[in-house]
Amino acid sequence: MNSTAVTIMVIAMLAIWGGLVLSSIHLMKNPDIDMDKVPSDD
Repeated sequence: MNSTAVTIMVIAMLAIWGGLVLSSIHLMKNPDIDMDKVPSDD
């Protein structure tokens, strides 16, 4: 692979993994529902 392909691959990988990390952090700080309000499977 030439240097242009490697550069584009690295940028794409950083965008994907960075988005995953940022979305995980956001979800931990702002959960969808409180764990106290999760319905049980009784």
